[in-house]
Formats: sequence, structure tokens, C-alpha cells
Amino acid sequence: MSQAGLLQLVLFSEALGLRKRFGHLVASDVSVDGLELSYDPAQRALHIERQAGYSRQTACIPVEVFQSEMPDMTDVCIARAEESKHGPALKRLLADSAVPDGIGKLLTQDEADLAMHQLREIAFLLLVQEASARGSALARKLRGKKMQEQAREAVSSLVLELAAELVPISA
Repeated sequence: MSQAGLLQLVLFSEALGLRKRFGHLVASDVSVDGLELSYDPAQRALHIERQAGYSRQTACIPVEVFQSEMPDMTDVCIARAEESKHGPALKRLLADSAVPDGIGKLLTQDEADLAMHQLREIAFLLLVQEASARGSALARKLRGKKMQEQAREAVSSLVLELAAELVPISA
């Protein structure tokens, strides 16, 4: 599997885990390198389909089994991101990002801290991917001393967008 494909699986797994933490399970799917994963919360199962040429293979596994295998892959992706050119700067900006309103109301303090950790991991992986793209506006903001505040705003904005998408704040 390609590095980009592994990253997509990790992001998919992290999003499922974050939604589970909030009891906000929704149908989700991802397609990576001829592999399609679909999650159906009603069945609590992950449907996997692999297409290789004219051959198609399918399997169903409990989502917990999939997620129990993903932490090592998440660690690999996080380590690669930390070693990237903009990884350290993005990590610092994310550490300073505010907790979105409502997260503390839905969970205990420990659970809210874990949820923010997951949210920041997802944001970190996405931001490193964005900053690594050729001609990235985010990379320019990170490099420019006068643009640091704009970089901070871009990072905070992504955290808030992810929270709005993955966390049932209005609950």
C-alpha cells in the first residue's frame, strides 16, 4: 500500500474512533488503492472489498478488530509527519489551538483531553499533507515570519472545521 493510502486508512480509523468516543456513529467509507472500506453503524461491522483486475474479494470484520490493528499504523504516519519539514512548526501551532466549544460539556475532562488529542492528530496529519504540497499557501505562511499569525489562524480553523464535522457539538 502506498504511503498516501496508509494515511487515508489512518485518518478513516481516527475519525471512526473520535465519532465512537462521542457516540456519534455514522456510515462512513474510504477508497484506497483498489481497497474499499465501508462502515455501517447498524451492523457494527466494516465491509472490505478489494478489487484487483477482474478479481473481487470481500470480507466483513468487526470495526473493533480493524481499530485494534491501526494504532501502530497511526504511529508510523505521525512519526513521518513529525520528521517532515513543517512538522515541528505545525505540532507547536496545534498544541496552542483552543478546544472547540462544547467538547468539555459532552465528556469528562479525561475523555475530552483524549478527544482533543485525536482531533489534533487528525489535523496534524492533514496539515502536514497540505504543507508538503508543491506551492502550498500554508507552507508559505509557515516559512514567513510576518505570516505566523495567518498560519496560526489556518491551523485553528482546521481544528474547528474537523470538530464541526466529526463531533456532535450541538448535542
